[in-house]
Amino acid sequence: MTTFAGKPRTVEFFELDFTRFVRRGDTVLWTQGVGEPLPLIERLLEQRHDIGGFTVLFGGAGYADVVRPEHADVISFLTPGAVGSNRALCAAGVADILPCHLSDLPRLIASGVLTVDVVIAQLAENERGRFSLGPASGYVTAAAERARTVLAEVNDQAPWTHSRHPVDRERIDAVVRTSRPLVEVPSRPPSPTDEKIAQYVADLVEDGATVQLGIGAAPNAVARLLAAKRDLGLHSGVIGDAVVDLVGSGAVTNALKPIDRGVSVTGGLIGTRRLFDFAHGNERLRVDPVTHTHDQAVLARLPRFTAINSALEVDLTGQVAAEVAGTAYVGTIGGQGDFVRGALSSEGGRSIIALPSRTGRGRARIVSRIESGVVTTARADADLVVTEYGVARLRGRPIGERVRRLIGIAHPEDREALHRQALDQVAGYR
Repeated sequence: MTTFAGKPRTVEFFELDFTRFVRRGDTVLWTQGVGEPLPLIERLLEQRHDIGGFTVLFGGAGYADVVRPEHADVISFLTPGAVGSNRALCAAGVADILPCHLSDLPRLIASGVLTVDVVIAQLAENERGRFSLGPASGYVTAAAERARTVLAEVNDQAPWTHSRHPVDRERIDAVVRTSRPLVEVPSRPPSPTDEKIAQYVADLVEDGATVQLGIGAAPNAVARLLAAKRDLGLHSGVIGDAVVDLVGSGAVTNALKPIDRGVSVTGGLIGTRRLFDFAHGNERLRVDPVTHTHDQAVLARLPRFTAINSALEVDLTGQVAAEVAGTAYVGTIGGQGDFVRGALSSEGGRSIIALPSRTGRGRARIVSRIESGVVTTARADADLVVTEYGVARLRGRPIGERVRRLIGIAHPEDREALHRQALDQVAGYR
């Protein structure tokens, strides 16, 4: 058995003094999702006044509600989205929005456009002393390569996961060892509307396709239906508990992928202990960085890559809004653009935007114009839009036909008004 010498210095938690690592004016970045190094974050927040003003750069969602608006008395927050607990920061007006594709974050960091001085990661360690980023990889590897200081929580309850980019222990300056359960993010049961949407989506996925799907009730419903497929591949930004059953059904073999053959690939795990146990030591699952999961060249090589994403609104020409509702920033660009373009570059690929025809309060989500004016995915990249009323096939279709097809999957009570609005507001429709 191989063990590793030259281990990073271990710091006892009660001795952890962030003024030794973080300087006034620094930018700090930490792993996101359920990979947040919570004890270290809490200590950093407690000591923020001793450090002085610094910036925290988020690259994804948090789920622990540890960082709160009152921490903006010292800390400046920069985030590409308002997902999870980051939404409270955006709602309070204390977070500045960074509009960028998730695939751009590592490039922005590597080029120095975004400066990261300190990285705080949560790691797992196996019996041979090898570190792993555990449940979340994302952009941390790229940030650690540029940072002045890298600190790590080594949590013996975090799942040890395989990756094409192992953790470079030489880059870690100090570790704090902990033993605590990860934050769990259970999904709500799918609604009847979710189930209808899922059926339409599943029918669009062919045997042998490589699938990207996210987390939540509707993606989970899709995953259950995909169990009837054969020889699927899995390549996703995040996966949830439903993937455990999907893989267990035998539908996912990854056998037809020309790269990562036999291996499911994701950038992160967001779910419950069941998912974490499934991932722990699983050689047929890799938790890879954004530089692989969201890379256009990689996605283009995947056969029949089928990207399944959601939206807040879709307008009658196919423009997708996934960030702003009214004047409130509630979503994110995330990896949607990366996966949409990847699907369109893949031979036989499909990009699916799936959403209910109305919000829970009865507001239309197929609209004549994006209310906020903020477009996440351009209409030139529109392919398939799905609601509980059917599928609108938009790729290669002119404006007039797109309008008619999208009205056809809008809520029946909204269709007449949409037709009138289209006549007045949509250039190219008559």
